[in-house]
Amino acid sequence: MTKCHNSSSRPPIHPHSPFQIAIVICSTAILSYLAARIGGALVLRPEMIWPVWPGCAFLVALLLLTPRRIWPAVLIAGLSGFALYDVQEALPVKAIALLLLADGIEILVAALGVHYVFGGVPRLNNVKSLTTYSFFAVVLAPFSVASIASSALESDSWWISFFTEALALLTLTPATLSWADIASSRVERSKARYLESALMSVGLGILSYFTFLASGSESRPTMLYSLVPFLLWSALRFGTAGTSNSIVIVGFLAILGTIHGRGPFRDGSPVHDVLSLQLFLLVAASSFMVLATVVEEHKAAEQAARKSEEALRISEERLRLAQQAARIGTFEWNIRTGVDSWTSELEVMHGLPPGGFGGTQSAWENLIHPDDLAEVLQWVDEALKTGRPMTGEWRVIWPDKSIHWIAGRWQVFTTESGEPLRMIGVNLDITERRQAENAVRESELRFKSVADTAPVLIWMSGTDKLCTYFNKPWLEFTGRTMEQETGNGWAEGVHCDDIQRCVNTYTKSFDKREKFRMEYRLRRHDGAYRWILDIGVPRFNQDGLFEGYIGISVDITEQRIAEKALAEMTRKLIEAQEQERARIGRELHDDINQRLAMLAVELERLEENPSDLQNSARELRRQTLEISSEVQALSHDLHSSKLEYLGIVAGIKSWCKEFSERQKVEIDFRSGVQSLLPIDVGRTLLRVLQEALHNASKHSGVRQVGVELRETAGEIQMIVRDSGKGFNVETALHGTGLGLTSMQERVRLVNGTIKIDSKPMHGTSIHVRVPVGLDDISERAVG
Repeated sequence: MTKCHNSSSRPPIHPHSPFQIAIVICSTAILSYLAARIGGALVLRPEMIWPVWPGCAFLVALLLLTPRRIWPAVLIAGLSGFALYDVQEALPVKAIALLLLADGIEILVAALGVHYVFGGVPRLNNVKSLTTYSFFAVVLAPFSVASIASSALESDSWWISFFTEALALLTLTPATLSWADIASSRVERSKARYLESALMSVGLGILSYFTFLASGSESRPTMLYSLVPFLLWSALRFGTAGTSNSIVIVGFLAILGTIHGRGPFRDGSPVHDVLSLQLFLLVAASSFMVLATVVEEHKAAEQAARKSEEALRISEERLRLAQQAARIGTFEWNIRTGVDSWTSELEVMHGLPPGGFGGTQSAWENLIHPDDLAEVLQWVDEALKTGRPMTGEWRVIWPDKSIHWIAGRWQVFTTESGEPLRMIGVNLDITERRQAENAVRESELRFKSVADTAPVLIWMSGTDKLCTYFNKPWLEFTGRTMEQETGNGWAEGVHCDDIQRCVNTYTKSFDKREKFRMEYRLRRHDGAYRWILDIGVPRFNQDGLFEGYIGISVDITEQRIAEKALAEMTRKLIEAQEQERARIGRELHDDINQRLAMLAVELERLEENPSDLQNSARELRRQTLEISSEVQALSHDLHSSKLEYLGIVAGIKSWCKEFSERQKVEIDFRSGVQSLLPIDVGRTLLRVLQEALHNASKHSGVRQVGVELRETAGEIQMIVRDSGKGFNVETALHGTGLGLTSMQERVRLVNGTIKIDSKPMHGTSIHVRVPVGLDDISERAVG
């Protein structure tokens, strides 16, 4: 049997916490007891014959509305409610046990069968689902326990027991499920529909009262026919849910009338009366529920048909709009009759008004550009002979003499014997595309024309990082062809010492979509290497999509030579300055200092004479010695010979000690340098240190300075720090003083870098880096 699963497998009642589960179980017990009480109110006494037992029907509906994991607890709670009622009715223990056993089996057979087939709450909206539900719940479940139920009470017969449960499961269970669906559904229903339902229920209840309960109703059996319009109303307007609820109303009042000796089913024995009542209700319920399912099926089919028609209409409208938006037209040429049918879009595509096409193949041929007609007819002839799909592009001439481009695709369909029957195809207006292609082609030609006459080297690359274009000056510079340079061919001309750095810079910038600037040596057509400044920027199209890079390259070899010459001149100037300082230092030391020393000797001799000038001579001697010390310090500042004799590190350390003693400044000197450094590097570091310490002593406002020398791979670093007042670096560089500028120039001459970090009230840090053991870039041969 095929399963009829619901669209949603989640039950309407889905407790999560233990507290919620406890509420469901307690509610089940209470409601089951109340259902049993209602069933007890409908029993025929003193025979104790139940025309209908609502308890099992209610409990089946409740199981279908809850998750299967709590079914055992729900079933036990429901049977407990039944047992409480049976005890209150003082039924024999054996009867209670048999009734509970029958109820449990019936409930499980109905609930498990329906849940297995429907996957949850059944929707009885077609004959198949109603039949399937009736098989498990209305027939199989009552049939399996009718014998047990009839043996529990002596007055019951097998048929009464069977019909009692079947009637309840056919009407009460669907009615209960319909109310649960209304409570849990989020679909808003109109007030008019609720009003209609209420009017129908009230009218049906009134007629049922006069048919089954009113005084003298037993003498008016024809009143039964008055119920038919209302049952038809419920079936046609409210489906199986409305029908099941209507039968519940009719059945409740009919059973009450029979119990009280009224209505058309009270003219024989109690068993006969109950059987007649049950058969009437079962026939009415099954007949009108089948009618309701047929009506719902018909409505569903009509609704599906309407949706299908609407979807088809929308699809056709979308297709028409798409054809209009895309300028697509279709045609069909009946080869036998010669009639050529065009859509209105195709007529617009050829500049014709609606209905303006002649409808023949010759009328179409007259619209084709004369230069393209022969080729187009050849394509058509080939399609007629081979039957293969064909494509092509051609020009058409509008009535206003303007020329437009058409792209077509068509195919010939033949009879079984291979005779051409009709040709069907589509045409697309590609005029704008052709114009855009021509514009792009013209733009590319203009760009290449400008690029080939530009005095710079220009290249372009695609999104795959491979170069796609080089202008004429580039090709003339390298002496290679476009095919040799495109892709990665350009890299063959880059100097071997520069290629890795060049590729790394390009790749890193490409991945980040950033502008880059790099210098490298590129081999010229004569074999000489020339320095190139290459600037690349990312390219984006009108939609903002990345398309690659474009670069401009300039030969800067002459500029680098000029920079080298300037650097050499500056170097010589500094060296001359150093030589002059050395000369002055030697003169101060060998001349002035010696003379001052002799003066000290003379004064010492004068001091030996016991005269009045003794105190004056001592003072003169002290002053003379101070002058000598100052002159000697000046000599060391101008030319520190200790760099040559003691080494760079020791010489710098010695000078720091002397400066500390003279200026009363505490210098924390640290060194991690073990290598022997070139004298020019040492001299540069000393001059920068002298300038930095003099500035710190004069302007920082603190008496403690840190000096550190570091050695890393191929590099010497010197760091001078103080925590003083600090200053604005930009303002100082643009001022009248030459101290900072001199420091920068000295460091540049040894291919080093200097970084000055200072802010007012945040101290000063000077960081110098000088390469050691590497060739001077400015001294490298060009070419």
